[in-house]
Amino acid sequence: MMRRASKLERKSLTQALSEFIYNLRYSDIPPNVIEKTKIHILDTLGIMMATYDDDNVKKVVNMVRTLGGSEESIVIGHGFRVAAANAVIANASMAHSADYDDTHLEPIIHTSCVAVPTALAIGEAMDIDGKKFVEAIIASYEVSIRIAHAAGRKLHERGFHPTSVVGVFGSVAASSKILNLDPSKILNALGIAGSMASGIMQGHKEGIWLKPLHPAIASHSGILASLLAMNGVEGPKMVLEGEWGFFRSYLYGEEPVLNRVVEDLGSRWETLNIAIKPYPVGHAAVAPIDLAIMLREKYSVGLSDIKELVFYLPKTAKDLVCEPWEKRIRPRNPYEAKFSVPFLAIIAIKKGWVGLRDFTWENIRDEAVLKHTSKVKCIHDPSYDRVAREAVIPARVKLLTTDGRIYEEEVINHRGSPKKPFTWVDEEKKFYENIANTKFARIGRELVDAIRSIERHGIRYIGNMLY
Repeated sequence: MMRRASKLERKSLTQALSEFIYNLRYSDIPPNVIEKTKIHILDTLGIMMATYDDDNVKKVVNMVRTLGGSEESIVIGHGFRVAAANAVIANASMAHSADYDDTHLEPIIHTSCVAVPTALAIGEAMDIDGKKFVEAIIASYEVSIRIAHAAGRKLHERGFHPTSVVGVFGSVAASSKILNLDPSKILNALGIAGSMASGIMQGHKEGIWLKPLHPAIASHSGILASLLAMNGVEGPKMVLEGEWGFFRSYLYGEEPVLNRVVEDLGSRWETLNIAIKPYPVGHAAVAPIDLAIMLREKYSVGLSDIKELVFYLPKTAKDLVCEPWEKRIRPRNPYEAKFSVPFLAIIAIKKGWVGLRDFTWENIRDEAVLKHTSKVKCIHDPSYDRVAREAVIPARVKLLTTDGRIYEEEVINHRGSPKKPFTWVDEEKKFYENIANTKFARIGRELVDAIRSIERHGIRYIGNMLY
């Protein structure tokens, strides 16, 4: 006897997502999901406030100033507003420029660097309240993570960057929610976004500052897709699973796990599984840094004690933060150093910490550090590939000292990951450190209070603080 299809199964994946976005209400979201979202909002704003005057970011800001448009949305830190679809280019670049932003570690997708800038840009333009802002961000999280889940890590392995390729759908979720599009128009917006999905990782391989533009491209395109749909442009209705749709195009020859897109949608919240970074580095390097600090603190290890330092990692992590090895042992620029386990491990053992101010030209040329980086090795441990699908990127270390001692340690759940989540205390500490040497230091407490009570504020109020 043929099993009768459920109502949900008779819909396309895109239709199910569009109805979820439309129907999502603040009152239906569990309090712990709302509270965690607020922490991620503060985390993202703090990173943007810390990087608004970064040299590369300022190049993007200059371009955005040229694009101009109606004075709808703030370009953080630069004292002017432009059209929302243009402001988001600058702000999303800030959000990802330091690689300090959050990540869902199972499919490895950065979430808030798309969701928060998109919601802020369109939210200011539409003068929304804080509840709608939170709804939009959670809609973005849930949609982008679930689509990324269906692809698994196959996108990364093919050289695509899920933050951009999948993030465009998350941007549509946030902007469509704020624009009050009905389900049919959200369906069209998601369909249009499929033709805007883009982003490859070759720049990362070459150590070039380009990856921070990926969430900017996704956010900008998602807003455009929503505005096009609002004005009546039609998109394909099976953009995800269709014969020439997203999954078949980007995973050519491999099958996605389609049920991951809608399974328990609206009752199981992937938002709770987003990890916050304790260090401004590629997330695959966080566990190795934790291990390096552990060696320093637990065994009083110093740089002169190291004969060989070996990290065992899942394949994706090894590819992202250890390869090519000859480039990682001597990073070519400060941005590339953020993705170098050899450099980061030595810095962590030397200082007991890795922070934003470690990534300068002076530091990456420090021979007192570089003479030790070649002692660091990375080895793929296949047993970690399975563990790494559980919203963590684990690592193990083995240290052989110059006097023959051997120390081994393992980190499965690093600080900030779903089983060791950031509290408000953790996040406020990170936030205040990020803005300490910026023009925003004076308004830090006011912004923290505003985000914690965001239900009582309009988003223009938040935007005005970021002027």
